[in-house]
Amino acid sequence: MVVANRHIEVSHSVNIRDLGGYPTLDGRMTKWHKLIRAGDLSELSEDDQQTLLDYGITVDVDLRSKAESKEFPDRIPDGMKFVALPLFDNDETESRTTNQRLQKAYSKDPHSGYLRMLYAYRRLVVNEQPQRAYQQFFSCLINSGVNETILYHCSAGKDRTGMLTVLLLSALGVSPEIIRTDYLLTNKFSVPRINHRIELAKKAHMNRSFIASLKDLSSVSIDYLDQAMAIINYEFGGIQAYLRDVVGLSDIDCERLRKIYLE
Repeated sequence: MVVANRHIEVSHSVNIRDLGGYPTLDGRMTKWHKLIRAGDLSELSEDDQQTLLDYGITVDVDLRSKAESKEFPDRIPDGMKFVALPLFDNDETESRTTNQRLQKAYSKDPHSGYLRMLYAYRRLVVNEQPQRAYQQFFSCLINSGVNETILYHCSAGKDRTGMLTVLLLSALGVSPEIIRTDYLLTNKFSVPRINHRIELAKKAHMNRSFIASLKDLSSVSIDYLDQAMAIINYEFGGIQAYLRDVVGLSDIDCERLRKIYLE
């Protein structure tokens, strides 16, 4: 149930997944063709764009920084609504950074990429900019979701998109176990991207420390999510308190979300 029919295959992107079919703790199910998480959309071909249109996607929410969006603008079909909702002012997760720019920071310590990701996940929880973006995203879902199919994405669809998905599925009442499983599915669907980055690094004769860090930067780890959840639990009182006090979702808001996005 977790994987079947979830991946939306296109030629020039990875990790595009439907969040439908997940059971909730109260016995309902997330709707198919309503909420789509994704990676980079800047290289979509016309056929790829048609695939997204045929799937029913009507709104594209870009979570990347303004600099990323300007350098690598989304290629989406005419008529698809575009919403810019940057979680950071720059690419904190190094998803679009070139190997040459990464070399200085990650060639000495094989754990530097891992530590960078832990730092990024802390910022995804505690910084004001992502917190404001979460508020705006959920307002979009509540105000526009009835008639729209919403895709949201960052550069790799793994960290900014991943953390937002954790909040979204939690608000809809999906169990923590299933949320963790969905989070880790990113590694399954990001293999081509990860292998490509590693191949480029090897061709450039990068050392083992760099490649180890590159793997950590290019994939997700349960350690990253566990740290984010630990901060949410100990500094904010748990995920439901975080959704209420930080994201600003009232009980009525959560019920509206569930009415729109659950069977």
